[in-house]
Amino acid sequence: MAFLQPSALKIYQPLSDFYVVKIKARDLLKISFSEELEYVDENGRLRGSQRKTDDKRLHEIARYIDSIEMSFPNSIILAANYTPQGEVLDVNSNERWQILDNGDDLYKILIPTDKPLAAIIDGQHRLKAFKYATKSERLDLEILCSVFFDLPNSYQAFLFATINGNQKRVDKSLALEQFGFNVEDEPPKSWTPEKLAVYFSRKLNIDNSSPLHNHIKVAPKDDKGLVRKIGGTWVVSTAIIVEGILSLISSKPKRDRVEMGQESIFGGRSRKMLKEFKDSAPLRELYLDNNDDKIYNIIQQFFLSCNEVLFNSGKENSYLFKTVGIQALFDLLRNILAKEGIKESYSFAKYITPIRNINFSDNYFQTSDVGRQRIRNLLLFANGLISPNSLKESELNEFHRLLGISNKQ
Repeated sequence: MAFLQPSALKIYQPLSDFYVVKIKARDLLKISFSEELEYVDENGRLRGSQRKTDDKRLHEIARYIDSIEMSFPNSIILAANYTPQGEVLDVNSNERWQILDNGDDLYKILIPTDKPLAAIIDGQHRLKAFKYATKSERLDLEILCSVFFDLPNSYQAFLFATINGNQKRVDKSLALEQFGFNVEDEPPKSWTPEKLAVYFSRKLNIDNSSPLHNHIKVAPKDDKGLVRKIGGTWVVSTAIIVEGILSLISSKPKRDRVEMGQESIFGGRSRKMLKEFKDSAPLRELYLDNNDDKIYNIIQQFFLSCNEVLFNSGKENSYLFKTVGIQALFDLLRNILAKEGIKESYSFAKYITPIRNINFSDNYFQTSDVGRQRIRNLLLFANGLISPNSLKESELNEFHRLLGISNKQ
């Protein structure tokens, strides 16, 4: 697999940290993509994610690119590790764009060139116009890029709409309607599982009473991108929280998004459109019944228990404060809900107490999919939610050690 390795500067800003790099136009055309967003019928159904390409404008820009005074000082804005199918690339994929820390606040970005895995948030016309330039050497010009990692599509829409706020209202509306950043302006019944998960993620981070208040940041899913703590506390990626919440309400969020997209937001779109699909997510019925307060309360109560028993006393280098730890905790919650079903109230403390004395800083854990599996299986084993017979002997011995259980028991 071939790679680019441009040097990068990290920019710290409230919405999200991002990286500034320079990439040749010909390479950028190869590693990025955009998809037009447009109404496709009289019912307002949508397709795509960008404004419609304007051929006249492309030729005008291309003529400027050919000129001797050509200059593009403003950046192309990219969302890295995002697929053309509208999903954030899995954290364990070897195709991901990676951040390499060189020290002294200097970085390199390792960019696979085999597939386009960066969505263009802003600047698609500037970039596409290079294809129409008559001077082929212009393709070797360096383009300034601002790269966001693992940016959920709702936040892509927010950036797009903010940057293009002086454009026609329809452009902003299309972007927000497609990506759901303005869920507060839509009838709740029209919220896809992804929109609801993004809304809850933002609420958990902003709500002063939330156990995850100020712990969620739009940032790379990979822990390497979270080395700088915010205000001296730990942070976790928005994408990880969104994925965890999604796992509680949908086993196939893309299917749900596509199905609900067949109707316009202020027309017939509603969660009832999904009732015919079988789904194993434990809180699916609450989602279909628009019982969002109940879903949020369950998530909040679970992490309140985690906060009281685990987070407040956890060591700074605990793996529970990393991506794998938060993912494993969502795995535990999903298994608890699958066992107990939907009911009026839950006692999550009884599931958290058995794991309170585990040293989650132990070298047995690691920041990888294997690490997540080890933490998840340990949490389930400690609560009797997984059969010891399903574990390898070496794994079982480690669990006994971490739980302080004699192997003779």
